[in-house]
Amino acid sequence: MDQERKIRKKFEMKRRRVVLSIKEKAKIIEDFEKGLSTTEIKIKYKIPDSTAYDLKKNQHNLKEEIARYQIPYEKRKTLKKAKYPLLDNALYLWFLQKRERHIPVSQDMLAIQAKKLFTEIYGEGTFQGSRGYTRKFIQRHSIRFLKITGEKLSNDLAGIDAYVEQFAAIVRKNALSAAQIFNADESGLYYKCTPDSTFVANNEPSAPGRKGNKERLTFMPCSNADGSFKLPLMMIGKSKRPRALKNIDVLPVYYASSKNAWMTRVLFRDWFFEEFVPKVTAYLQSANLPLRAVLVLDNCSAHCSIDELRTPDGAFSTIFLPPNTTAVLQPMDQNIIQMVKANYRHKLMREILGRPGEFHDNLKKINIKDVIFWVAEAWEEVPAASIAKSWKLLYTEPEFDDEDDVPLSIIQQRLATIKEKMAEREGETIEDENAEFDTMTDAEIVNAVINPDVLFYEGGSTSDTVCDENGDTSTENAMQDEEHEQITDQSALNSLDNVITWAEENRLSLEKQFFLRDLRGTILDKIVNSK
Repeated sequence: MDQERKIRKKFEMKRRRVVLSIKEKAKIIEDFEKGLSTTEIKIKYKIPDSTAYDLKKNQHNLKEEIARYQIPYEKRKTLKKAKYPLLDNALYLWFLQKRERHIPVSQDMLAIQAKKLFTEIYGEGTFQGSRGYTRKFIQRHSIRFLKITGEKLSNDLAGIDAYVEQFAAIVRKNALSAAQIFNADESGLYYKCTPDSTFVANNEPSAPGRKGNKERLTFMPCSNADGSFKLPLMMIGKSKRPRALKNIDVLPVYYASSKNAWMTRVLFRDWFFEEFVPKVTAYLQSANLPLRAVLVLDNCSAHCSIDELRTPDGAFSTIFLPPNTTAVLQPMDQNIIQMVKANYRHKLMREILGRPGEFHDNLKKINIKDVIFWVAEAWEEVPAASIAKSWKLLYTEPEFDDEDDVPLSIIQQRLATIKEKMAEREGETIEDENAEFDTMTDAEIVNAVINPDVLFYEGGSTSDTVCDENGDTSTENAMQDEEHEQITDQSALNSLDNVITWAEENRLSLEKQFFLRDLRGTILDKIVNSK
């Protein structure tokens, strides 16, 4: 027993190995500077005496190292010095200077510069500036590798603040509310483009690809500053009357065509007077707002001049953003167009994966009609809150200390909002009175579309008694319904495709067509999730 106690005591007295991260060491140094004693530090961080004393002894050197490198040590536990410290410091300083000027820096550039600096510091030698050296340099200084995005560095940042003030003055002068300020911007869409990156198995040496599909459309979203009104998308294709739209007269977008599917001055002027002015006029009337609106545009050469884009009475006009500021100030460039494209790609992948057959064979079957409806749905799915946020850099609704200073347009908008809320409350009362009636599930809706003669009630169960043409009742149809085979998802999808085609040929309203397509999307989601 005595021998066991000695062994246990010796084991307990054995020094515990504690490896602190650089971040933890930095916190301990801060506590030392605050006046905490070594004993308090040891208890707080549960470290041995020797570790606490070593940190206290070397706190100044460690603090200097952290301050010199200026990097967040989240996971690193040691500060290993480079083999060539002068070269390391010189290369890091060169790197920081390049990034301050927003110059892209690659690993090859680091290797070339390292070799050049080595020669200048140490003279000729065997140093090669290998990728191994640059990789360790990157790890040592916690340098990240990012993809260059956007066009902000091409913008005139100095003139942005001045224009924001100028724009606010224009809004105040014309007594406009956020609901009367609009922005539109074009973007290209390679509507059959597949992902250019992929996950691969561990044993795959590379990811061979196919020739990219370059079929392209141009779309242009337009909305007001508070997101309360989104105009239908303008879409531009190459064909004036695509074959896929042969029997369709009503589209959820404003469709136009040009030789290269690009915007032209003629197309934009037609859109302004045939789509923008009538649609915005109807919206302002419904919202009880003054019939005044301004459209903010960039300096694209396809946009007409201010004089051309103006109604005779001056109620509807345009404003152009200064050159080299659109990437920062243009609201539609602040992630709105990206959201539309992301929503569209989701619908495209869902269609391809939900269909039987090979991936690329299904991709070839996609036509412009499908694309138009999917992009329109993708635009509708962009929330109003996101659109309102996209305007923050250019315009923010002013706050008024005195209610007497509030413009009439804003007061009218507030009244319209109150009326809408009251109407919603009245609608809630009606819904509560009908709450006892069950709603149909997606499967029941599909069956109702495919078999319109079958009656459903109370959750979709078939009636036990069905009247024939003479008014007599019979249970035969009900018995047959109970014994019929369950309809597969793929069969429902094929049937619904026929229903959608029928709806388009018979010119049903867009609301009904969108309902059918939304139902079709639900079936596709079920097919994809079941694979």
